[in-house]
Amino acid sequence: MQRRAFLRNARTFALSACAGSFRGFRTPAASPLRRFKLGVISDEFSQDFEEALKTMKQFGLEWVEIRTVWGAYNTEASPSQVQRIKELLSKYQFRVSVVDTALYKCNLPGTENVVKEKDAYPYSQQMDLLDRAIDRAQALGTDKLRVFAFWRVADPQRYYPRIAEELTKAAEVAEKAKMRLVLEDEGSCNVGSGHELGAMLKLVPAVNLGANWDVGNGYWHGEVSYPVGYGALDKNRIWHMHLKDVRCDAAATAKEKAEAFRKQGTRVTEQSKCQTAIVGTGQVDLAGQLRALLRDKYDGTMSLEPEYEAPGVTHFEATRQSIEGLLKIMATAV
Repeated sequence: MQRRAFLRNARTFALSACAGSFRGFRTPAASPLRRFKLGVISDEFSQDFEEALKTMKQFGLEWVEIRTVWGAYNTEASPSQVQRIKELLSKYQFRVSVVDTALYKCNLPGTENVVKEKDAYPYSQQMDLLDRAIDRAQALGTDKLRVFAFWRVADPQRYYPRIAEELTKAAEVAEKAKMRLVLEDEGSCNVGSGHELGAMLKLVPAVNLGANWDVGNGYWHGEVSYPVGYGALDKNRIWHMHLKDVRCDAAATAKEKAEAFRKQGTRVTEQSKCQTAIVGTGQVDLAGQLRALLRDKYDGTMSLEPEYEAPGVTHFEATRQSIEGLLKIMATAV
């Protein structure tokens, strides 16, 4: 889509929003949103949930992932705040793709993390946290909860059997509530790449545990997310995705490449010194990833998570530029 036409459409969507005419909004027939169930993590735009939904509606989006709202994690939202979220979802006609949790963003007992992170919630509170997340998901109309694999240790694979036991325990609790867990490849956790995500899913065959495939995070561990990381995943167990762009300024040394291959069986072209980028300006092959999703008949949801920080660019503006860039890329893939 040409930039002038795109901006003209965006202005049209904005006028509709201001006029309060969301009930009459229709996604254009040629839009890639007819094929991809795209949303944004709402707080990437704003902690004000209504402001975030208004902005997302300007781009024709109908899905939203909920992490923090009004300055607090959704699992800490009061009953009145949950009710307000439900009212806003109905008002702007959004469906919730995933309710995010901080489940297992803590130290695995007996380990010390190497990423200098503090527990979001102590290990002893994890099942209570899961119960609150299930309540939020049921109230907001989704069956998917995002989870993690504990803060990263020096030798993650050594602890994979124990981590698998913990994920199995959580999956059993979730299954009783008819909930699915989507495990993210998060760089600060013990599952941080496509290869690690694929390996963990093999250890946990629970029918309600799948992948939240983040197509950018593997770069921090020397993995080219697409096609290398994606190739390590069971496509039938990818139930949600995060889309971002990444730029790595330093090429891996021969020693770093050899070490990565020894540990993960992963050939890399970049290593460390990575940072997020406005979508379309980095090196993630998002067009290739999207075409592969079409080829593999992916029908799950996906969320933009740009996470871009730079002097002179607000987070809102970076997210706005990234959704524009992503929609352009999507238009070339369908």
